Parts: sequence; structure tokens; C-alpha cells
Amino acid sequence: MGVRMKKVGIVLLAAGNSKRYGEIKLLDTLEGKKMYLHIFENIREFTNCPKVVVTQYEEIYRMSLEYGYTPVKNLEPELGISHSIHLGLRKILELEPDLDGVLFSVCDQPYLKKSTIEHLISIYINSKKALACVIYENNLGNPCIIGKKYYQELFALEGDVGGKKVIKRYPEDVELIAVENQVELHDIDRKSDKWRLSGEDRCSNSSGRNELAH
Repeated sequence: MGVRMKKVGIVLLAAGNSKRYGEIKLLDTLEGKKMYLHIFENIREFTNCPKVVVTQYEEIYRMSLEYGYTPVKNLEPELGISHSIHLGLRKILELEPDLDGVLFSVCDQPYLKKSTIEHLISIYINSKKALACVIYENNLGNPCIIGKKYYQELFALEGDVGGKKVIKRYPEDVELIAVENQVELHDIDRKSDKWRLSGEDRCSNSSGRNELAH
């Protein structure tokens, strides 16, 4: 009997309050489309896995349904990223309890490539390790995949703390997938980030902060 291929689910985190942006950044337009739609359109093509979106925003909730995702309303975003992770993980395990791993990604990294996500999942599926994460030089980023042996550690997270805590705790169990351009991993926190990363500046190595990677 052959070895069963790992099953991976996807949770998109789209519930942040955008305090530093000045308005709801995920609903702002970037290169002709709402910011959250960049990853929505990439993830939609992954048809063989359950997909969950955690959000506080009605528009994103409705569009999640249109894109074939299962939406979860986060009514307490002030509890931090850990609360969104709990909601998303709980829902995706209701949909498919035997998932070997869950890929978590934020929705404010508009330059993250579909090919990077594909590569991350492919490496994870073929790896004996239970964790996987994208990296640029020595900086961990999003997305990352957390294996089932660590689900309870995710449920134990509190406040504005995310999956990087688990990744850092078990470095020997992590597959690291390097990206060539750091801009893929840059999340947009302020409007100045949006303009700096547009056009020719997208090729620069600007530094960014990753919500899941706290």
C-alpha cells in the first residue's frame, strides 16, 4: 500500500482593524482591485483543499462565498491575530478533521505569487517535517503551514501572537522555502507602504512586518 499524501487546508486571515492604515486597508484598491482580492484570486485555483476565510468585514464575508470559500465572522478582532487563528482552525477542522496541515496566510500581501504558494504546499506534502514557512534571507514570513501535531499549540496562543511562535519553537521540524524577492512577503500596514511597493519600487528589498509571523 502506498503512502497517503498529506492533506492541506487553507485559512486566510482578513480580520485586522487596520489601525495604522487610516481606513480599512483590505477594502482599499491596489492596482485596479481590492487588496484582499489579490490572494483570493490566487487561492481560488487550489480546488482540492478546504478553504476558510476569517473576517470582520461584510464585503469580504460575501465575497468569500462567491469565491467558494467558507467564511467565519470574527466579532472580536480586538483579541488579536490568535483569535482569528483559533476561529479559522476550528472551522477548517470541522470541514475536514483529518487534515495533516493548515496553511495560514494574511490578505494584505498583494504581491505574493501563486507559484510561491504552490511551491510551499508541494514541499510540505513531500516533506517528513510538520512545519513549513517561506523565508527571505533570515526573515520568516507568510504564508506558513502548521502540521496537526501542533494544532493544540495554535489553540493555546493568546493576544496578537501568531504562528511564528510555533515555527521558532521547533526549528528542526521546519521546511524553509526561500523567495527571491522580499516584496512578496511584505504586508501593507500604511498607505506609504502601498505607494512604495507600486511600480518600479516593487523590485526593491523593502522590509515588512507579517501578521501571522508575530
